[in-house]
Amino acid sequence: MPSRSLLLCGTMLLAVAVGKAQVPDYAASSIPDSLRRNAGLVIRLDRTDYRYDSYTSALRSRQTVITLLNRGSEESAAFRCDVDMYSSLKSFSGAIYDAEGKEVRKLHKGDLKYTEYSDHLATDAAYYWLVPPVSSYPCTVKYEYEIAHKDGFLGALLYAPLSIDIGVALQKAQFRLSVPAGYEFSYKCMPCDKAPAHSADRKYDVYEWDFGPHKAMPREPLLPSVYLRVPLLYLAPSDFTYAGTQGNMKNWSLFGKWMSQLLARRDALPPAAIAEVRALTDTIPDRRAKIKALYDLLGRTTRYVSIQLGIGGWQPIDATTVYNTKFGDCKALSNYLKAMLTVCGIPSFYTIIHTEKQRVPRDFATPAVANHAVLGVPCGNDTLWLECTNPDVPFGYVHRSIAGHDAVIIHDGTAEVVTLPSYADSLNYECQWADVRLSDNADAHISLRKISRARQYEWMSPLVRRSKEKQRDFIRENIALPLVEIDSLDFDERKEAPLPEIEVRAAVKATRYANRSGTRLFVPAAPLRQATGRLASDRSQDLWIESGYCDVDSLTIHIPDGYVIEAVPETIRHTGPFGSIDFGIDRQRENELAVHIRVLRRSGLYPKSEYEKFKAYIQAIDKAYSAKIVLRKEE
Repeated sequence: MPSRSLLLCGTMLLAVAVGKAQVPDYAASSIPDSLRRNAGLVIRLDRTDYRYDSYTSALRSRQTVITLLNRGSEESAAFRCDVDMYSSLKSFSGAIYDAEGKEVRKLHKGDLKYTEYSDHLATDAAYYWLVPPVSSYPCTVKYEYEIAHKDGFLGALLYAPLSIDIGVALQKAQFRLSVPAGYEFSYKCMPCDKAPAHSADRKYDVYEWDFGPHKAMPREPLLPSVYLRVPLLYLAPSDFTYAGTQGNMKNWSLFGKWMSQLLARRDALPPAAIAEVRALTDTIPDRRAKIKALYDLLGRTTRYVSIQLGIGGWQPIDATTVYNTKFGDCKALSNYLKAMLTVCGIPSFYTIIHTEKQRVPRDFATPAVANHAVLGVPCGNDTLWLECTNPDVPFGYVHRSIAGHDAVIIHDGTAEVVTLPSYADSLNYECQWADVRLSDNADAHISLRKISRARQYEWMSPLVRRSKEKQRDFIRENIALPLVEIDSLDFDERKEAPLPEIEVRAAVKATRYANRSGTRLFVPAAPLRQATGRLASDRSQDLWIESGYCDVDSLTIHIPDGYVIEAVPETIRHTGPFGSIDFGIDRQRENELAVHIRVLRRSGLYPKSEYEKFKAYIQAIDKAYSAKIVLRKEE
């Protein structure tokens, strides 16, 4: 039987061992090499405990431990806590640790900065923030805080252990949800379907999720959306209370009932507004023309401002107030146009959508999938999707921030998930015609005409409202020649075409258009496009081409007197999963060459295993865009 002294010694050793085991290891050297690769910082731990006590109260506790591996990561490791009239920062503490994991400074609530500044015209939102005061690297920052929620949880129904993974790695994350026993609470994890561990006692049902590790991604072009890479956990209470309203999120139909309550009786217009609408539309027999007339009226007479006060973050300002004040946010302006269409007997449906996240789960209702509102209007066999916040968006044009996105339409007291249309890649079209008159001294005068349509119109349309000098700079920068002067320039925007388009006409002088070497001129065959340049040898992630397009260029090159054609580039024809390139040069007359180039790029998500084919496709395009015609001066 062991002696009393041996038992005491063993007990003391065990206590010391347990005490040491409970001390977190914040040394930077303990981070696995796989997580350090490509990372500027590593989230060592993100632990959140969300306790939902009742319809009107909840407490969120969070602990975050972040290691900054090098200078430049401070902003990404900053603390930020958003609050509003339904939430408040109850407590905050923190600490900074050196490379070995030794605490060097404590952080307190008094270290936080606070602001109510916002881009919105009116909002009740504010936030606390702190950029960690660190001076040596690597180092570790820990934040611990609590947020109390009351009477409004719609903004707290999404958990993201990572907001971005470019240069950021995650070691471990845990989310714990406690709800009253027997209370229905739905959840969905995207893009992966991760099930929680479930436990229960007499007071709470508890759900726990574990995430990580997640490696840092290198910065690469054509990355898939971050929402396709990092986990997002959506939460939805069944019965809920928000700003004095009651609703249910068990499915989209029930959610639509709540939204319909928010919209009810907010589309009434005063007599003066009704008279104005009728005076404008009564003489217009065509339904589509009536809709357009009211859309144009909305653009002429109102302006967009963002107002996010209380339930106003979800409920639009009533149509009468918008008529009187002449301004509103996306919700208010969409509802206002809906009210004007109702006067004409034209039905429409209020629609919520997200401008960044494309997909909405059809089997799971949550308001966290929307940050914008538009209006859908049935017209014949089609639906017009109207962007009510920006009068520069052509009537019925589905712009790039919503095209192809899922949306939730609210109609007849219910909600339905639909997908907005997107334009075929070949319709995102740009055609350029150039007449190039090359002189004996290697300079050239170029007569240029360009038409950009659909998505390519969107890329060009901001130029219409810029100064002439900005327009000239843009044309200069997009011609692959060293010295370019714009002698004349004209923009013609045509929003009424079947698809909106912009036509540009320019007279261009290009000094040293060709390169001279002895008696030869090396003449660019395709100076209107820029080559992509060198691509990385390998690829770590899939390729995401958000929007495809079709570029067609036709050039006529006039050869100066006294020169003959010595060599022309070979014809290029390449077809693959990413698109196609067709490049060739024909001799039209004795002193003229006709150059034609057609490039089609297909949108889509492509596995990284296809990267070699992508490189071959880009290299074929670059070969065409960098091709040279060789002219020789006759003796």
